[in-house]
Amino acid sequence: MKRFAAVLIVQLLTGAYSSVSLALNIEKVESLPEPKIQYLGVGGWLLHWQGEGVLISPSFSNPSLMGIKMAPPVRVKANKTRIDRVMPEANDVTMLLVGHGHYDHLLDVPWVMAKQAPNATLYGSTTVKNILHAFSAPQKMAAEGEPWVDSHRVVDATPFMERVSGCENMQMSARAGTWIYSKEAHLRAMPIQSMHASHILGYTVAHSESPVLNDIPTTVFGWKQGQSMAWLIDLLDERKQPTYRIHFQDSPSTPPCGLPPVLNDGKSIDVEILGVAGWENVDNYPEQILKSTKPKLVLLGHWENFFGNDPKQPPVPMPLQNVEGMVRTVEQILSTNNIPATVRMPAPFGDVPLPMN
Repeated sequence: MKRFAAVLIVQLLTGAYSSVSLALNIEKVESLPEPKIQYLGVGGWLLHWQGEGVLISPSFSNPSLMGIKMAPPVRVKANKTRIDRVMPEANDVTMLLVGHGHYDHLLDVPWVMAKQAPNATLYGSTTVKNILHAFSAPQKMAAEGEPWVDSHRVVDATPFMERVSGCENMQMSARAGTWIYSKEAHLRAMPIQSMHASHILGYTVAHSESPVLNDIPTTVFGWKQGQSMAWLIDLLDERKQPTYRIHFQDSPSTPPCGLPPVLNDGKSIDVEILGVAGWENVDNYPEQILKSTKPKLVLLGHWENFFGNDPKQPPVPMPLQNVEGMVRTVEQILSTNNIPATVRMPAPFGDVPLPMN
């Protein structure tokens, strides 16, 4: 608690955040035709494909300390009214992917599963499943005015995870990942062992694993990170072959953490989704990922402030983050390595068309 307080004081005393520079080309294009991907803000993304949808970590509540914008919260609670107001239609979503258990990736998920994505099955780490167990008792949830999440709709994806030898200096053997298919088999996803960049001064809030919970966490410390996962996502054609392949990097990581496996199916990666927050706190990011994936389209997310902001209002960059530097670095890596990719940094709820295949 003392260390978190010190971090909080640093942020509040600096009062610092990068203003939206003219060098930042922040796009917000809406109502594009399919195929497209929609940025939901923070770490959230949504796409629809062949009658199914995949949703990644929707987060809209954006709590802050005492309602002060730019001030990180201690106590957190889902803002159900706001979620209902801003969450796009997602009845077709059958796969909900979560990369780790921090509140800005998981806090709003139970309400979304109950109200906006009632047909979704969630896939995440053991910690994610353990935290969501707090929502599994229907009578208790009804009494507390909280959403009930059927435990059968929450799958621990750890057994499917591509295990990356040397990730965070863990001495374990590599293990090939396994595809998880959606209900109608138009989508599939594979979790990849990854890591989470430190938040500030080398410190990562709620870094540990979570036990099975029976009560909903009320502070940021209860929404534990657990095992971070990157995701490889395929959009499949009628022959169950990938039309599009997307690599989603949940949080900046030091290689080899999060790097996608080399698959012998002849399919390259079309879209690389990179998280911005914390990018300077890890090594060789995003250079190694971009050199490995060589995508056609690079999307930058988790770049804007989510401490006390309304996601429908014009966004500003995250406090103490060199967002412009991340954009320049990505563009330089692509140019140096002759990777002809388009770079987009959408505003929340902006659409981006998938590249032509």
